[in-house]
Amino acid sequence: MTDISLDNDGVRLAASVDGPPDGEPILFLHGLSLSRDTWQETGGRLKDRYRVWTLDFRGHGHSDRAPSYALADYVSDAETALAAIGRPAVIVGHSLGGCVAGVLAQRGDANVRAAFLEDPPWYLGQPGEWEKSAFPKLFSIVSARQAAWQQARAPLGTYLAFLADSPTPMGGIGSDHYGSRHLLSHASALQRQDGRCWADGNVATSVLAAIPTGREFLCPVRIIQADPGCGAALLEHHDARFAHDNPHADIVRYEGCGHSPHRAIAFEQRFASDLQAFLSSLHPA
Repeated sequence: MTDISLDNDGVRLAASVDGPPDGEPILFLHGLSLSRDTWQETGGRLKDRYRVWTLDFRGHGHSDRAPSYALADYVSDAETALAAIGRPAVIVGHSLGGCVAGVLAQRGDANVRAAFLEDPPWYLGQPGEWEKSAFPKLFSIVSARQAAWQQARAPLGTYLAFLADSPTPMGGIGSDHYGSRHLLSHASALQRQDGRCWADGNVATSVLAAIPTGREFLCPVRIIQADPGCGAALLEHHDARFAHDNPHADIVRYEGCGHSPHRAIAFEQRFASDLQAFLSSLHPA
């Protein structure tokens, strides 16, 4: 794996590249408060055949902090990575990254072959939807803890213990559902993240409301929906709205799974298999 820097109009973005130079490219995009490091296991399964790219969004991981964290800014970060790739790529996005991937899939860009969306909060920017989810309470707790700990320069172990011991919508605590490597990755990401990315709790209006939810996808898309009873971002009936707006998109629900299938001990193998099946279903570039 090789770490590189990209420039998006003066904002330095950190990225990593792995796999054969002539392999079909895949761009992985993380969710809010995570980093490109979250894709280590998933990318590792694909790097023998595919050219695997991972990106830190602005304000996350090793990328620069920036003046603005609107949806258009995150989309432009991904476009910067696509320009560096320089040929048609499949985009895999989790949560916020899934929304960015979905927006790019709507544009008919020649550099976007297909998109694989992991539980994107696609409709949570619409009136009344955000409040139905687990995210307002979760974001309030995490952002407050993060702000205090960053101010106090708390050690990584403080973040790690919080994530490992906190209750989850799936039941139990974090360490029941996520392995030590993923917990460490998330702890490191929280320690580095610019707290302004939380938008003072107004992510729904400052970022998600800008998603053109009714616009059709112009390339193959598969959507992984977590279980609405376990903290999903795609709530009950959101899958039906997706199907109505995009009758050619595939939607797969993971019953009993929370918002991050690719990180969950019980679901990461299924996620990897479903992603591989999707990649294999695409016509050669």
